Amino acid sequence: MRKLIIPLLVLSLVSIALARPRTKKKSTCGATSIAAANCPKEGCGGDPELNRRKNLVTAVTTPTEYKRHDFVVLKFPAQWSSGQKRTLLKDWGEGRPVAYEAYLLKVKHYAQGMEACNCNLKLDENNDFHLVTGDKKTTAEDDSITAEITPRFRLDGWTLTKLQKLAHDKAYIRLEGYLMLDTQHLNSDSPARVTDWEIHPVTKMQVCTGSVASCKGGNNWQNLSDFPEP
Repeated sequence: MRKLIIPLLVLSLVSIALARPRTKKKSTCGATSIAAANCPKEGCGGDPELNRRKNLVTAVTTPTEYKRHDFVVLKFPAQWSSGQKRTLLKDWGEGRPVAYEAYLLKVKHYAQGMEACNCNLKLDENNDFHLVTGDKKTTAEDDSITAEITPRFRLDGWTLTKLQKLAHDKAYIRLEGYLMLDTQHLNSDSPARVTDWEIHPVTKMQVCTGSVASCKGGNNWQNLSDFPEP
């Protein structure tokens, strides 16, 4: 009887393994890295119109100052189809250069490669850094505003270790970038935030090195590139 147990156990394990659905490997459309510049602006799969919005590479000039309320009151459609033209969203504010000051609460990264805009490539150097920001250090994530640092617009010194330390310290920061509605996650609970309007991509980031009051007055800002590594 014991001799039968091991073969039966092996057969059971094989059956379970075969029954599991295999995850299909995502295509990179021939891209090897963002640095190699062979991932097109429309990305690889997903919504090419959304991908183009995410993949802007022009620095912001003369941004409009935004507060949390300004993001929350922006309009958004009840439904959206992948590939749909974004003219209406532009009328509502998409593509507007904005500046925004807030506390950096969390930083998330996707080293395994999750996004069509980045050709589904792996490694942090090819993927976004997701910034969770809030009006207060105690702001809940589901009441936060999202900003995204993309691999195509990532200046020297914009390192993950530096960002994670700033998030740990709940640093007060200033961001410049473009308004974008994340239609991929429209009306979804993930990621947690107060609105699907976000700053994407971030094209400038500064850190408050004095009191928050002094920084709100326009003083004591240091570019992230010059801020020391932890």
